[in-house]
Order: sequence, then structure tokens, then C-alpha cells
Amino acid sequence: MLFSFDKKTKIISLYKQTDFRSHQIFERQDIEKWVEKNPEILGEELLVLTTEYDQFDKTKERLDLIALDRAGNLVIIELKRDDTGKTAELQAIKYAAYCSNLTREKVARLFQEYLSKKGKTINLEAAKNTIDEFIQDEEFEEFNDKPRIILVAKEFSPEVTSTVLWLRKFKIDITCVKLTPYEIDDSILGFESSVIIPLPEAKKYLIEAEEKEDIEHSLSLSQEEYLSFYRELKHRLADILPLTLPEPLPRSYYQIPASKGAVHFEWAFHGRPRSSFGVELHFERGVKELNEKLLDQLEKLRQQIEEHTGESLVIQRDWGRAWARLYIEKTEGQMTEELKNWAVEKMAIFYKLLKPELEKIR
Repeated sequence: MLFSFDKKTKIISLYKQTDFRSHQIFERQDIEKWVEKNPEILGEELLVLTTEYDQFDKTKERLDLIALDRAGNLVIIELKRDDTGKTAELQAIKYAAYCSNLTREKVARLFQEYLSKKGKTINLEAAKNTIDEFIQDEEFEEFNDKPRIILVAKEFSPEVTSTVLWLRKFKIDITCVKLTPYEIDDSILGFESSVIIPLPEAKKYLIEAEEKEDIEHSLSLSQEEYLSFYRELKHRLADILPLTLPEPLPRSYYQIPASKGAVHFEWAFHGRPRSSFGVELHFERGVKELNEKLLDQLEKLRQQIEEHTGESLVIQRDWGRAWARLYIEKTEGQMTEELKNWAVEKMAIFYKLLKPELEKIR
């Protein structure tokens, strides 16, 4: 149910749940356009690469959208106006299989063609750069052969949800997003977007459990280096601060919870090949204005941060579509003893200075 509260009259209003069909809302003409222009509707930051993709070999089938997530995964987005029916997940899996052989070169050309149709002409190199800048995984080199899937609908049949939950056990990354429309008045239709699989409160746990299960298998040399590096930093920091820290994963970055939703401290290598290392505080809420509000409060501490760390503070308001961050940086890509000492010392200062201020902000 959707309610509104009038602050002047103190009256609560209940809005009637409806369906898209009754209001002549269509998959391609409407819902697809909503997602294309505002992909955050699906609960995360995505870069739309193309729509109505039909360049499959020996078939004329057409998928709704192909996008890219921040980790460098291709995302197949399948839309259903009201009900998924009984086989929506199978259709999406088929599309994911079709797209599993897309290379970085092919994806860049696809994105270039898509932008051209939208009236924005860029060359292939610029398309590649846009994609690279969007991807936050410093280790990214090429797309893997397991695209993610996002199913979007007003209602999900039991056949679909049970199959999706079963497939996730086999590391098929499928997300179900429910769009629920409400009648606001004769001219305005509101809708609520909610991720129902995996449940948001369980998502982090599920993903970490899946990744931890694979940690001892098929790690690259660089992944083993990251794992060893961040395990050592974690133990050193825990000796200084009374923290319970998460187990590192074989990534180029390590996140430290800040006990405020979608805000965290982070150690991270940057560059391809890696050429710098940051001690950072990230604001990753889905709404840009909320991130800027937090950043505004902490920017007042710039002088104090620089005096305590002895480093220049970088403030990045426009990071991604909505995120923001502040950080100090060392131009070092090698995992030296000097870098380890610097990383732990500066993170301890960051945490002691900024954590209490974050807790004051409402």
C-alpha cells in the first residue's frame, strides 16, 4: 500500500494499487523508456548500452535492454508489463546465452551505434573510454561469459520465482524487480520499485557467501596478491581500532562499514595498470542530493583532515551517476611495506576523524 501525508492538513491518503494495462502503459513505448532514461529504477547504477537488441545469429528474437554494471558485468534486462507468465526467466537466460560471447570491442561498437541513434556521434575509442570510466573494477579487462539478468514486472509467478531462486544456487545472477503502480490522481500514475530477489537485506550476505566459497579456487596471481595484501591491512588496522572487520575478497579494493546506509570507508588501487592507492570515504546512496548533503557536512573538516594526515584531500562530487567521495592518494601501485604502513596509518586517522561526524548527521 502507498500512503501520503499532508503536513498542513495532517491528513493521510491511501492510493489505490492498479495495473499498467488499465492505463495504456506499454512495455516498449513506456516502461522500457523509463528504464532507459532512469536505470536507477532497477535499484543500482547501470549504463544502458542498447535497446531492442536483435543482432542474434539465426534468430529474429529481440531483447529489451542490454546494460553494464559498475563491476563490468553485462546485464540483460527483460521487461514484462504486468505479469511475468510462467517462462520469463527461461527467455532471459536464452538472451544471456546469446550475449555471452560479446567482447569489449563488440560492446563498444554496440554502444557507439546506440548513441548515434540518439543523436550523439562519437568514435569507437570514445565509446570504449566511456565504458572503462563507468566500470569501477580496476582489474577489468574483458567481459566474462556469464551476463547478469534483471527481470522486471508487476507480478512474478511462483514458477518464475522458484526457478530464479534455484538458478541462483548455481551462480546464475538473476535479480527480480517488482514495479507496483498506484493511481495518484486522474493525470498522475505513481509506482514503487522494489527488489524482491535477492532481498536487499540478504543480498550482501548471499554474494559474499558465494564468493567466499570460490575463494580458494581459480584465483589469478593478482587476486591472490590483493587477498594477502588486504588481509594484512585488516589485521593491522584491527590492532589500532576496536573494529570487527569483514573478510577481504580477492579484489583491488576493500570496504570498511561506516554504520550509515550506503556509506563506507575504502582502500583501493586505481589505474590500469595500477598506479595509485587511495584511502577513501564513499557516499553511494542512489540519490545524488543525499550524497552531496553528507559530503557538504564533512567538507568542513578539510583543513583538519589535511593537517592530521599530511596529505591533500580530494573531493569528488560527481562520481558515477549519483555517487560522491573524498579521499587522499598515494602515487604507488606496488604493495610495498611503505604503502602498507601509509594505508593503515591514514585509514586510522580517517576513521577516527570522520566516523563520529557521520554519526551526528541525520
